[in-house]
Amino acid sequence: MAEQNVITSMLDDLCQEQPIETALCIGQDLCQHGLQHSIDWQYFNVSDFLSLPFTRRYDLGFILLDTPAMQNLSEAEKSQLLVKLRDLMAKRLVVVCQSQDVKLMRALGLTQMLDKTQQQGSISLWQFNILTYKHVPDWFNSKFWANPENWDKFRW
Repeated sequence: MAEQNVITSMLDDLCQEQPIETALCIGQDLCQHGLQHSIDWQYFNVSDFLSLPFTRRYDLGFILLDTPAMQNLSEAEKSQLLVKLRDLMAKRLVVVCQSQDVKLMRALGLTQMLDKTQQQGSISLWQFNILTYKHVPDWFNSKFWANPENWDKFRW
């Protein structure tokens, strides 16, 4: 499992940005490791989660792809799992994975938070937040579109 202090400090940072009351964890039960962090955690294994109907949206989806049980998943299963979490079940998504999953993370629109390839393990932290996924371009505002104040002044 990823280092507990890294996950704890990351949860502190995420809670400061936006309050997290409910969270969904896949891969390993974080409550067993004392990472409750005043968040209502729900733990699911992969098969239970993939068959889970959409009933509610969690504030945070946390998936540990670096555990031994999760390393046996195929690329398609990982993709299906991440897409369901990203699109349906969680407002924000945090993924702990190994370096071989970097291509998949980038393909699904996740941004890298931390890369620890220099030290003993080779884990990476990735996130997806729909609020910061795409910045609104400068040209996408009323200044460059129809200006009602100019309708009677200029003829096209």
